[in-house]
Amino acid sequence: MRVAIIDDLSLCREEMRKCLYRYLEENYAGEEPVIKEFASGEEFLSCFVPEVWDIIFIDQYMTGISGIDTARKIRETDRLVALVFVTTSESHAIESYGVRACGYLLKPYLYEDFARTMDLAGLDKVRSARFIRMEEEKILLHEILWCDRDEHYIQVHTDKRGILRFRNSFKEFADMFDTYPQFLNCYKGCIVNAERVERIDGLDFLMDNGVRIPFARREKKKLETLFNSYLFRKEREDALL
Repeated sequence: MRVAIIDDLSLCREEMRKCLYRYLEENYAGEEPVIKEFASGEEFLSCFVPEVWDIIFIDQYMTGISGIDTARKIRETDRLVALVFVTTSESHAIESYGVRACGYLLKPYLYEDFARTMDLAGLDKVRSARFIRMEEEKILLHEILWCDRDEHYIQVHTDKRGILRFRNSFKEFADMFDTYPQFLNCYKGCIVNAERVERIDGLDFLMDNGVRIPFARREKKKLETLFNSYLFRKEREDALL
């Protein structure tokens, strides 16, 4: 998961980071998050790249550009990212709807308030709408069934476009999925999209198109844990929305 924290107070950023680590440990165990801090809207916007972040926390009252104006700039090029305002006043709550903010945290907040906001952010839906780019090809994460390698080629198996082949390092390719917990390393040189897995059957992933992807017996417990964690998180989020 890729998270940005925009706040001009270092203590507030540190408190947010602590809450994030606790929440991610409880709900996204095994995933290595990328959390970046920015002291102003200007600092963030100077290096902002659309469709990179999963969720951005924005302090409303900062020196320089305000939180709401920062959010408007973000929305000009990124319609997917989840935005959460963190502020000391509810006076701008109505404005937050104009940038489709998914949450509004009032300082000081408890961890329970933070966790509830994260639960309602719809992060799995945001992440499933993401895509990767290979050469000139855009591939939605949701359309990927599994990926494997064939000598020097990467093969991306999709439901509607068949097999897409690219000449690239599999390690570099696999690194693109580090922040997406639905992609599981089935065995060396094979990544499976848990969104498209119907169930684990013996030592196979049974995909929703009927294909079986085998894995080693020694990996069974680890893969079952990761897959069940993904299912629990998805069911929990669906129940909240």
